Order: sequence, then structure tokens, then C-alpha cells
Amino acid sequence: MKHLHHLVVIAILTTLISACSRDRQEAGAPPPIPVTVATPLVKSLIEYDEYTGRLEAVEEVEVRPRVSGYIESIHFEEGQRVSEGDLLYVIDPRPFQAQVNRLKAQLNQARAALSLAEANYKRAQQLIEANAISQEEADIRQSEALQAQADLEAAQAELEAAELDLSFTRVVAPIYGIADRHNVTKGNLVNGDAVNATVLTTIVPHDPIFAYYEVDERTFLRNVRRYFEGTSPGRGSDVRIPAYLGLSDEEGFPHEGVIDFASNQVDPDTATLTIRALFENDDEFLTPGLFARVRVPVSKEYEAILIPDAAIGTDQLYKFVWVVKDDNTTEQRRLELGPRQGPLRIVRSGIEPGEWVVIKGIQFIRPGMMVDPQKEEIQQDS
Repeated sequence: MKHLHHLVVIAILTTLISACSRDRQEAGAPPPIPVTVATPLVKSLIEYDEYTGRLEAVEEVEVRPRVSGYIESIHFEEGQRVSEGDLLYVIDPRPFQAQVNRLKAQLNQARAALSLAEANYKRAQQLIEANAISQEEADIRQSEALQAQADLEAAQAELEAAELDLSFTRVVAPIYGIADRHNVTKGNLVNGDAVNATVLTTIVPHDPIFAYYEVDERTFLRNVRRYFEGTSPGRGSDVRIPAYLGLSDEEGFPHEGVIDFASNQVDPDTATLTIRALFENDDEFLTPGLFARVRVPVSKEYEAILIPDAAIGTDQLYKFVWVVKDDNTTEQRRLELGPRQGPLRIVRSGIEPGEWVVIKGIQFIRPGMMVDPQKEEIQQDS
């Protein structure tokens, strides 16, 4: 009986010790970590690429004289808008006018000589019919008439060239645009030689205007593959792809234009392809030489999955997010990412639209950890 009592006491003590140990274990277990979760935002959008470019005039003309001489007068202000045909400079015309006058006199002499030669030839034809002169003399009279005709034509050509040179003493604007500064002032000698002609000023139009930018080889290949997959807006001269431009002090891309040129080869030195966009510039605010941000669409409109960029973790080899399963445990998912859309990032693969993704508190999570999910909605402008 005494032995039985000892066994009962031992069993009671064992039960109490086990219960206390279990209570201590339960009391020491950490509670689930609170994290903020949300389902990915699904939105219909078009993907864009952004580049840094430079504005250039659609054309640039260096105004050079076609004849040499001294500048007699200047007829425009530096920085002035000029139209095609506007008078810019006058080169002293007096030497050219004198040459014209001299050649006019030579032309009159040639006309008189031709008239005499033709009259002599006509008489020779009459005399040879009467056998009054030889055939040789008649041929000489004919040759003299032909030579006089040639001399007249040469004099006319020289006079036309001299009159053309005289007209070139008035230097006019070849295009519409904004004139640069005066490189040569009144009274200076300018050279009209075709090879070393003096640059008098430069004219560039501001409307419309080009924006040139470079696409790196990797981006070029990605966009070409999208074209062949049918997910890009297209390519080729018959496809008008829009382009959007913003200056360094502007928010967003307020200027709209169109892609109008792409180089036919990748530059092997820089591994880039040159692209050009054309923009209307009615107020001439866009100025050649400025840097600009250029934004162009690289996809058709589609339903995209987006999550906050802050929800994405980085391993050495890949990007990932934490997904909370139905039992409130966590699972790591590797992602294939697209470009940013404001504070959000496009996810191409790795998660589905209805899954709960940890968007706050990712730094405390480990695989399989129990968490306390606090649900929110992803805001597009968050």
C-alpha cells in the first residue's frame, strides 16, 4: 500500500512538471510578425522607354558669298528671323557693274561683226552664181559669218556670267530661320571662292525640330523581338510611332511628336542605334542644342501586373517577393520584372493577380515563417 502511494505521488509530480514545461514553452514562443500585404494591381497600360537626347535643327545653312569683294552694307540684326529671299548683305557691286558694262559693249561689237559677215556672205553667194568669185573665196566669207556668230554667242555667255556675278553681290537668305551673329562686318573683304568661301552667318530654322537619341544594343534587340512576337507597336517607315519630349526644367513629357527615322545599322563603336523624332515647334520654344528626355512606347496596350518597387527583394542572382499563403506562412517567389511605372514595377512572371504579396516588412521574413498579414490595397500613385 505504501508502494502504491509512492507511485501516485510520482505520477502527479510528473504531470505537474510536464504541464509547467509546456506552459513555459508556450509562454516563450514569439508571436507572428505583423506584415502588410496586398494583391497586385492589374492595370491596362502601354510600356515606355525613356532616353536622353539632344535637339537639332532640321537643317543648318552657312551663308557664304559667291563672289569676292568688300562688304558694303548689312541688312539684318543678329538673332533676327529671316525669310527665304530676304536681303542680308551687299558686296560692293561697282567692279561687277563695270564688267557687265564692258561685256555689253563687246556684245554690241560682236553683233556688228556678225551683221557685216552675214552681209559679205550673202554677196558672195550672189557673186559665185555669176562666176565673179571663186568657190574658195565664197567659203571664206561663209566661215567668217560662222565665226562671227560664235563670237556673238560667246559674248552673250560672258555677259550672262557677269550679270550673274553682279546679282551675287546681293546675298539673300536661302531658307527661313533665325540668323546667327555677323561673322564679317561692313568694310571687310570676303572670299567667294567655292572651296574657301567666307562664312558670313548661319541660319537655322526652329520649327519643326529634331530630337536625336541613342538606343543601346540590348534594348534594340528586346524591342525587335517584341515586334516579331507581335507585342510591340511596330517598325518601318510606314508605321508612325509617337514620341514624347520633356526638357530638363519640365515635368513629364508635354511635347508630342513622331519617330521619323532610325539608322539602318548599329554603330559598332558605341553599340547603339540612332533614332530621330520630329516635333512641331510653332512657338520656337524648343531650341537646337538643348538636352531633352524622350519617351517612346515599346509595347501595345495590355493588362499588366504591378507591385510597389519597395516590395521587391534582391538576392545575388535574382529578384523576389514574399507571398503569404492561406495558412499565413511565407513563400519566396522569383520574379521576371519589367520597367517601372511611377512607384510601381511591372511583373512579367512569378506571381498571379489574386495572391497576397508582402509590401511592407519584407526585411524580417524567412521562408515558411508564420506572419500576421495586415491587408491593404495598392494605390497607383502610392
